[in-house]
Amino acid sequence: MRDVSDMHRWPELRALGLLVALSGGAGSIGQAAEAVGLAQPNASRSLRNLERDLGVPLLRRSPRGTSLTAEGQAVAEWAAQVVDAYRALNAGTQAIRDARAGTVRVCASLTVAEYLLPGYLATFTSAHPDVDVGLGVENSAAVVAEVRALRCDLGLVESVSLPSGFPTAVIGRDRLMIAAAPSFAAAWTEPITAEALAATPLLVREVGSGTREAVDTALAEFGGVSVAGEYGSNSALRVAAATGVAPVVLSELALRDDFRSARLVPLPVAESIDLDRRLHALWSPKRRLSHGARALLDHMTSAQVR
Repeated sequence: MRDVSDMHRWPELRALGLLVALSGGAGSIGQAAEAVGLAQPNASRSLRNLERDLGVPLLRRSPRGTSLTAEGQAVAEWAAQVVDAYRALNAGTQAIRDARAGTVRVCASLTVAEYLLPGYLATFTSAHPDVDVGLGVENSAAVVAEVRALRCDLGLVESVSLPSGFPTAVIGRDRLMIAAAPSFAAAWTEPITAEALAATPLLVREVGSGTREAVDTALAEFGGVSVAGEYGSNSALRVAAATGVAPVVLSELALRDDFRSARLVPLPVAESIDLDRRLHALWSPKRRLSHGARALLDHMTSAQVR
């Protein structure tokens, strides 16, 4: 059972929303307040209280406006996950209220849900407005468990290994990359061998995620990955890697924005290290796919959006 005894000390949701708005381009507290539907005095008070409660300097104020400190940017990354989770909560309860025969229940691993599925759903829902899609997000091992228990129609995973006897289909292709802060990368200019990579402490996803399984499989001959830090989300890994503490292993889908901004840079690895993987849909052999689930599966396999 999760410990919720300290919820009275948790940050206010709207204060986190203000941070996310400032991180997303709002140039002042007034603009951030407008984005979340607060009066500016209330927004300023919420942010002051958030800084006090967290004990972290979040904002840099100047005559030109308000911006986030480096610490504030990191907190905003985590706050975005809370906002997304709350949005998913609202969407999920709305889906339950509006449930009808056309509903398709999908459970997706984190990387697929964040970076691949939104493109599929945007085009699918415009072509099939009568089919509702409900989404749950787990790591790959938990997705497979949901499919086994018949709690979802389709599971979308990044796993290298797939459960025996389950029908599957390829819905995309992906590649893992090793990335680091520019200051760290300056000393890593030659492609690294599998043996050397296995001996290098890396920031990785938790056991049970498809990303972790893929890198452990690629380095299995040398005992798997050496762990510098283990995180349950892609965003937390990217923030940690940007501090320069260690390189990170993540999908190239998750790292694109960091590469564009040069916050992280890709590190060269030997061609003999297989970091490519296929992304799969799987479903239970115990029941036939509904019309809506079959339509979504056909859409994903034919689109192959990356």
